[in-house]
Amino acid sequence: MSSAWLNTELEIYESHVALDTVGQAAAIREAIREATESLKPASFLYLGCAGGNGLEALSNARVVGLDLNDAYLAKARERWPSAELIQCDLNQSLPAVGSFDLAFGALVFEYIENLKGLIQQLAAYVDGHLVVLLLATREGAPAVADSPYKERLQPVGREFKYLSTEHFIETASKAGFELAEQKEIALPAGKYFISIKLRRRL
Repeated sequence: MSSAWLNTELEIYESHVALDTVGQAAAIREAIREATESLKPASFLYLGCAGGNGLEALSNARVVGLDLNDAYLAKARERWPSAELIQCDLNQSLPAVGSFDLAFGALVFEYIENLKGLIQQLAAYVDGHLVVLLLATREGAPAVADSPYKERLQPVGREFKYLSTEHFIETASKAGFELAEQKEIALPAGKYFISIKLRRRL
């Protein structure tokens, strides 16, 4: 797949989302910490793991991370040598990596061309829960929050598309998941995450 993510440096992305005026990196870390603390997974699948933000919460679990950009994974391997990190286009077939108690994805489903297909694949991988953070926006908020890195992130911003929460949950339900929890996580710059915790129906 041709994607602007392949030409975007990890340092640029991480520096942007770590800004207090953006707040996304901290929110993702906290969401992973909260999910692992409450669910105590023995195995964790990280969709769109980039540099591995939040993996400090998974010290006692098997961790598999998937990302399109192998340069991101190289940095993640330096930070998290015990994790299994695999280059993967989530718009294609997922690799054969077994099943998981918990799968997590943030700022990733908005870039998927065949959302139904990916969620159907995940239903065969997830024995427990799938936790998803979808980015949402208040009226008038910019597509990419103002920051020193905004210009260099415009190409990936053009690939981003906001998703309907209702449609996402409906698609997941048809694939074999049920909604366990839904809540909003406030962010700066007129944005917020919709946190969706799904339980696999067995």
